[in-house]
Amino acid sequence: MSLTLRHRDYLRPPTAFHFARVALGDGPIPAPHGQDFHEMFFVLDGMVQHRINGTRIALPPRSLCFMRPQDRHGLGGPARLVNVLIAPDSLTHLLARYPELGGRTFWSDGALPVTLSLNADQASTMTRALERLEVGPRSQLAIESVLLELHTRILRPLPALPGGLPGWLTRTLRAAEDPEVFARGPGALAEIAGKSPAYLARSFRTHLGATPTDWINARRMAHAARLMTGTDLSLTRVAEACGIETPSHFQALFKAHHGAPPARWRRAHRRDVVQPGARRG
Repeated sequence: MSLTLRHRDYLRPPTAFHFARVALGDGPIPAPHGQDFHEMFFVLDGMVQHRINGTRIALPPRSLCFMRPQDRHGLGGPARLVNVLIAPDSLTHLLARYPELGGRTFWSDGALPVTLSLNADQASTMTRALERLEVGPRSQLAIESVLLELHTRILRPLPALPGGLPGWLTRTLRAAEDPEVFARGPGALAEIAGKSPAYLARSFRTHLGATPTDWINARRMAHAARLMTGTDLSLTRVAEACGIETPSHFQALFKAHHGAPPARWRRAHRRDVVQPGARRG
């Protein structure tokens, strides 16, 4: 008979969440268990072997996974992680107030739970938020403040993906939203996917009607636009942040995606905020 964990065995009102630091050994992965609650776990170091819904996935440090009640999983190591079990009412209340969270993280209806690879800045902010949960009260206010920070500050809203994608391709595309990934170019996608460049290219054509290079360049140019409206970085520095070393290549890509050369686009879209009535220098 399969094991199902119950939130009432971990939480007693008014406790809204359970926090634990977990060390996983390198022995066999336990048999998958079910649960009647949501939880998230964040990989601190090592490599988590995640047996999830009939699939086995290796999760490196900075991986953040959002488990749902319908999932069945087991975890192996060696690795260290932080685990947060959340009372069902907490997430029910949150989604009722913020319906725009529907379909994201805990509320995904995919075959596998949402698993994200955080960049260094995201991971640092996530670590500090988890440290606050660890030492503070186990209250509804505490867990909601962290979850709101997670969805509004740490994680940018992610673009929708076509339905029916293989799980490995979905994980690869989500990873490609990270500037540390797309700045490395299409080769980074093949590395993350664990597939050959040729297999990756065929899969992109079949499922997305695009090439890995097209996908990467779209992320690069969206990032470039954000940097040009929100920072004073030179165009050379913006290009470098996007992983493009040749200024002429950056100029051509930007114009193709945004309809104008980068300098002209910046002049048209950059708006400085000034005090009402203040003089402009």
